[in-house]
Amino acid sequence: MNDFLVSSSAAVKTSFHGYQRVHVVLGSESCDLDSAVSTLAMAYFLSRTSSGLQGGSPVLPVLNIPRSDFHLRADVLLLLREAGVAMETLVFRDEVDLARLHGDRRLVLTLVDHNVLHEPPADLMTHFLFFSTDSDLEGAVVEVIDHHQLQRAASFACPVTIETVASCATLVTERILSRAPEILDRQLALLLYGAMVVDSVNLSPQVGKGTVKDSQMVRLLQTLFPDLPHGGALYSSLHSAKFDLSGLSTDQILLKDMKVVAGGDVRVSVSSVFMSLDSFLCRKNLQQDLRLFCLSRRLDAAVAMTISFNAQSDEPVRQLALYSSSSPYRQQISHALLNAHGPAPCLSPLSSPYKDILAYHQGNALASRRKLLPVLARFLSDWWHREVHCGADGEEELEDQLDQPDMMTSDLAEEHPPHVYSASRHHRRRLGAEDYGSVEEDYCGGMMPPAPVNSLVDGCPLDGGFNQEALLEKFSRMGGVEERGSGQ
Repeated sequence: MNDFLVSSSAAVKTSFHGYQRVHVVLGSESCDLDSAVSTLAMAYFLSRTSSGLQGGSPVLPVLNIPRSDFHLRADVLLLLREAGVAMETLVFRDEVDLARLHGDRRLVLTLVDHNVLHEPPADLMTHFLFFSTDSDLEGAVVEVIDHHQLQRAASFACPVTIETVASCATLVTERILSRAPEILDRQLALLLYGAMVVDSVNLSPQVGKGTVKDSQMVRLLQTLFPDLPHGGALYSSLHSAKFDLSGLSTDQILLKDMKVVAGGDVRVSVSSVFMSLDSFLCRKNLQQDLRLFCLSRRLDAAVAMTISFNAQSDEPVRQLALYSSSSPYRQQISHALLNAHGPAPCLSPLSSPYKDILAYHQGNALASRRKLLPVLARFLSDWWHREVHCGADGEEELEDQLDQPDMMTSDLAEEHPPHVYSASRHHRRRLGAEDYGSVEEDYCGGMMPPAPVNSLVDGCPLDGGFNQEALLEKFSRMGGVEERGSGQ
């Protein structure tokens, strides 16, 4: 894989001179271990198979953060170094102008570890002259592989693979093993294995994050590459690196693992913070730091989901802090979180030393950020829908509903589903109005669009059972023809 990374990063330096198309694989804006590994592995797979572009056009993995923020991902750095990946061969979001490529009709985009494009981070908004919002790139998306809740509108031109597993790397591993097992070497296996071990908490049954498919992919890699490090030891080292916040400012701690959800002009960041809530609230000048953090990134609110571990049982303890300088925003976002379900976080209010920060204990440790992000997204979409279509009356109605403690956020979303104007326009432009029909009008009127083509609908290659013996036999035959490392 190293040769692939060298050649793809070299193409960036020439501004892709001589190429009519560039196939970019883009991970999520958190750029956590799963996102980074899935981006690199999926791009390598596309470059080595017929799934990639024809005619020698490059496939480019892009880590969706500025290079200057990468040092905050200590666990990602550790695993990449262990796998022998050179940092100078990586390409970051501030090093390639996706908007210009798209404007020149040269961009082909595959999304991994997220399934809808939002506004880019504020520190990238002015980096490129042609940058507007990431949603403008929707017309270039040709495939999605993700393990989060589906948020994108249906499109016949964009196959979507979404399955609720612990790690997106699990789905990428499945894709490689089912379609091109010959490209898998120890370097690639270590990256995928590390991401799955971390996201599934080493398949711990007590934590319950790992699924049958996560376990199946981990076991297969262990069988194919017996010299992979022990899962417990690898998880411990990567976990320690991820939780090491020594010397970091509040701004850096929030940026370390952050995602942003938006509805209209309202933007909310949700950061995983690897310390106890008490330690977070005791940080010096916390409220001032949060105010500056939101101002510099054009955020209306910031949510910190703290994660620590019980010293006696070693079980995760989740707590939450919600900051906004606007009392209405705090009230409305708090209402959405308190009434969330599927699963319910079971939030209990805690005392806070700051007037602009609300604090909560989370009774359900299984309600991770991945589960709460769709709640906020639905709420903000509904809020925007009411403002756009109802004006002041909609705001008054929403305020009335906030006064009703039994009003559930999901009820709001069901009565007024989010609109899909931008996505629909992009899809109609690609498919033609006659092909796409009146999905936008039907959807806004309450009718859901047709189900997307994805693994939840049509099944996946392994649903009928994975022939492990056949795969091992194929690897054995391959070993007699060429060395396993020749794919690099």
